Amino acid sequence: MKIAVDRIQILAFALIVLGIIFGIFDAVRTGALLLSIGTGIVATTKYLRSNRRRKIELILPVGMAALLFVVALTLPHAK
Repeated sequence: MKIAVDRIQILAFALIVLGIIFGIFDAVRTGALLLSIGTGIVATTKYLRSNRRRKIELILPVGMAALLFVVALTLPHAK
């Protein structure tokens, strides 16, 4: 299971880097969507791997990622 989680985290970091690159090159909506998805995946995998299970460590980052996703969808003139 550890190998699968590591691969998922690598995919998430790749999504985050792609989101930053898209954001730099004027595709703001796509960049924000990729960033929010990657951030949600990273937060979830770190929560699953941790020994301590405090729900705020999952709820706050995933909530922020979800809000970024919603804001990216509601951008009026994003390219």
